[in-house]
Parts: sequence; structure tokens; C-alpha cells
Amino acid sequence: MEVSLSTHGNLCLFKLEGRFFTESDRELAIEKLDEITNWNLVIDLSNLEYINSTGIAFLVKTLTRARLNLGETVLYRPNEQLNKIFELTRMQHIFAIYQDLEPIKKFFEQTQS
Repeated sequence: MEVSLSTHGNLCLFKLEGRFFTESDRELAIEKLDEITNWNLVIDLSNLEYINSTGIAFLVKTLTRARLNLGETVLYRPNEQLNKIFELTRMQHIFAIYQDLEPIKKFFEQTQS
């Protein structure tokens, strides 16, 4: 798995690529997460092929960590397979999930009001 971090205005884009299913994947993601200072977090899943319970637990813990840092976390562009997994695990009730950046920008504008 590969993890990257970039800033886009007031948003922090956290990109996951490949397959997220091992403890070492989780550790790699946490190391990159520790670099974050802006907790308006967009987790880009557009190039994530697969996720299991290890990855889902990481997402939930990341959401909690963002909220403790007075931020929020949204998921961006999950593929069809990930959407099915999120539906089975009811993640769409926990996370806001978007396919476009414009609604994400509006979401964060509203949460900061």
C-alpha cells in the first residue's frame, strides 16, 4: 500500500493506494497521519483496491482523532467494491462519502461556521 499527504487550501488530502489489509499497512498509514496539522481531512480512496477490517478500523479511529483535534473526516471517491463493503459495514452512516471535491469544500465550510 502507498500513502501520501497533500494540502489543498483548507483541506488535507490523505491518499490511500493499493490494498489496505495488514498491520504494516495500518502502521504506514498512522506514520503519515502523524504528520497532519490540519484536521479537515479528505481520505482519497480513488486508487484503493481493497480494504478489510484493519483498514476500516483505521478509518474509524482517524475520524475520532480528527474530531478530537476539532476537525472532521470525509471519504472521497471509493470504488464500487469499497462502496459495497461500506454498505455492509454501514460506514455510510458514520462517514460523509463524496465523489466530487466541490461538495466536500461546502461540507467543510458548513462545519466551520
